[in-house]
Amino acid sequence: MKVISVSNAKAKLGRVIDHVIKTNEPVVIPRGENHVMIAPYHLPTPDEMELAAIFREIDRGRKPIEEDAELTEAIRQEIRKYRAGKRRRK
Repeated sequence: MKVISVSNAKAKLGRVIDHVIKTNEPVVIPRGENHVMIAPYHLPTPDEMELAAIFREIDRGRKPIEEDAELTEAIRQEIRKYRAGKRRRK
């Protein structure tokens, strides 16, 4: 983890951000007794968010499903229901 001063961060913010993105190494900026960290963040895609919502629905109150054709079909059905619901809301 790299530590840089506030004045250095202000003068080189673009380069600092590029370095963080390139190396995935966070940068810490001390400010008195407090600290700020600039770190890479992976923004989830709409598909990832949709899958997370689907898996929450599948897990809610159901017994675990074995990983086979039944699981694949259950996931496909939940995806279809979720997408149909999203279309109706628009």
